[in-house]
Amino acid sequence: MEPVLSPAPPAPAAQPPAARVRAWEGLSDFAQIADFAPVAMWVTGPARTRLYVNQFYADFVGLRREEALAFDWRMLIHPDDRARLQAESEAGEARLERFVLEGRFCRGDGAWRWLQSTSQPIWDVTGTHIGFIGVAHDVTEAREAAQAIADKEAQLSAFIGQTTAGFAQVDLTGRFTLVNDRFCAIAGRSREDLLGLTMQAITHPQDLAGNVEKFERAVRDGTSYTHEKRFVRPDGTTVWVNNSVAVIRRADGTPYGVLAACLDVSERRAADSALRRSEERLRLATEGAGMATWEIDLATFDGPWSDNRFDLLGLPRDPNGRGTLADWLAVIHPDDAAWVAAAMRRCFKEGTPVELEYRILRADDGSERWLHSHGRRVERSDGRAPRFVGVSFDVTRRRAIEDEVRRSEWQFRTIFEQANDFIFTTGLDKVVTSCNPAVCAALGYTEEEAVGRPFSDFLADGDVGQADEMLRRKLKDGGTTRHTIRVRTSSGEVRLWEVSSRLNTGPDGQPVGLHAIARDVTDAQRAQEMQQLLINELNHRVKNTLAIVQGIAVQTFKSDDPAAARAAFADRLRALSDAHNLLTREVWGATTIDAVAAEALAAHDPDRSRITIDGPEVRIAPKTAISLALALHELATNALKHGALGTPAGTVRLAWQITSDAADTAPRLQLSWIERGGPPVALPDRRGFGSRLIERALAAELGGSVTLTFAPAGVECRIDAPLPEPA
Repeated sequence: MEPVLSPAPPAPAAQPPAARVRAWEGLSDFAQIADFAPVAMWVTGPARTRLYVNQFYADFVGLRREEALAFDWRMLIHPDDRARLQAESEAGEARLERFVLEGRFCRGDGAWRWLQSTSQPIWDVTGTHIGFIGVAHDVTEAREAAQAIADKEAQLSAFIGQTTAGFAQVDLTGRFTLVNDRFCAIAGRSREDLLGLTMQAITHPQDLAGNVEKFERAVRDGTSYTHEKRFVRPDGTTVWVNNSVAVIRRADGTPYGVLAACLDVSERRAADSALRRSEERLRLATEGAGMATWEIDLATFDGPWSDNRFDLLGLPRDPNGRGTLADWLAVIHPDDAAWVAAAMRRCFKEGTPVELEYRILRADDGSERWLHSHGRRVERSDGRAPRFVGVSFDVTRRRAIEDEVRRSEWQFRTIFEQANDFIFTTGLDKVVTSCNPAVCAALGYTEEEAVGRPFSDFLADGDVGQADEMLRRKLKDGGTTRHTIRVRTSSGEVRLWEVSSRLNTGPDGQPVGLHAIARDVTDAQRAQEMQQLLINELNHRVKNTLAIVQGIAVQTFKSDDPAAARAAFADRLRALSDAHNLLTREVWGATTIDAVAAEALAAHDPDRSRITIDGPEVRIAPKTAISLALALHELATNALKHGALGTPAGTVRLAWQITSDAADTAPRLQLSWIERGGPPVALPDRRGFGSRLIERALAAELGGSVTLTFAPAGVECRIDAPLPEPA
């Protein structure tokens, strides 16, 4: 839109009418092109009088063209933008250089629109400044699109990874909170260095004031902006960057940071600077606005092109400034050539305006570029063949940024949705605000069922208080905490989660919610508990076994015959080992008297022909089984040395039964060892280890009585005890 004008400087010396005519002799041709441009265009004289406005200009203000020439455009400027635009306009005009303004203007229908205007000074053939040419683009939708992209980018986190564009997030003071590797490379600093700095600290001093002004305005008004500035690297070198900046907000609309997509444009800036030095000072307004203009005579299929039209396509500039339809079609990307040609044929034949976005392969280096072109067929009043008038823009950078944003968003969404970890957020009211598919799969709910419910709905009974206490502590002390908590799935199953969580804070530093990552550690916890149980059980059993071995050793080595003592000790350890083997097969659970007896007596009666074992199934605890096995070993060893098993005809009967004298009397176990057919038995002179083991240790273990009788017909051992518990 036309810049706001300051009071006119002293008028230059009057020129002869002929000179003014020569200065504007191309205005008619310019107007033919400008009237079909989809942007507002104007020309002002040296006294800031409007010499020309195009139809789009008049349509925007809602007036006839002659009325628009006299209309005071300052009436259209938004009050919040008026002072700024006035100052920028005055500064640009005073420098007599090309300058760009951007602000809000009231359209003829009352709607406020954002316009970006470019004004270019005009000089006559003598080098005298004679006015300005201007063009304004309606950038409202572009700004809204940039804001939408910024909102999506706000969802990105550390998952953003490597991209060709640098991404950085800062808090509302400008301190960096998130940077990706590409941004680190552009800034020439490590991630650790950047996270301790502000964006102000790395911005070139000459760019800082304008940067801070835009930043503060964006934070205050919530507007997005794009600008170019310099970063100062640690080695003192500078790098030019193009930053697309947007304020990021939470669901309630509260801003909490600013996100910037950063491109290194140093090479482009250097190339642009060199190009500007080599260009003529006078340019058409369309070139100053970055548009390439071109015409095609529909009889000859050639026409005048602007210089930057040739540059845009990578073609050498024609000395006569003319290009052909074939020149253009030849550089269009093969995948786009057919549909672009079809659209142009319709335009040429039917007069249908075209708006195309397509790829070209530049004629000079073959590089791929994206162009956006507008154009229409224009009828001639003299009866000659119509002509086509068009403008083109290079939109490669915008397309690249949009593609990169889409790719980054896809990467983030892929990570979020495919992560095995459970990721969710809640407000301070503990209501779930988001969760990834892993959470839904683990709890057995859909996302719609989970989001919006209190997190306590998913906790096991008794753990709600723990969660409340954890939140209270976090609100008090801050930081990241890790704890375990039980959750209940939709099927009622209780699982154990290890949760790592941190507070999300607003721009004022106050907490607004929680961000949590969790893992299911149910199986790991069970394995740990089982391992500890096994360790405790092993420790207990080893101590018991050592105590038994110690007792056997002490009693055995009281003998006056060391060799016999060693043999007896070895036999007793073997009996203990056999009992352990049996219990190991039973996983150290309860076993039967029959199994204990068979294992303990196998070595003394390999074919089970001399020892009869008879009794019902009675299950006994591991400790009782060891005591019984050692006692049976002692009885069998004594029978082999002195009793029934020492003669070919001798036999032993081991039997037991369960008895109960009355209905209200607990059942009892009665077990007997009876030897027959052996040599006459005499009462021993003293009680040995075996007798003491049977009469004392076994009796104590069973909680009953043991009677050991040395009858002449054979040794008898009788046990009467309460029926043992199996565990």
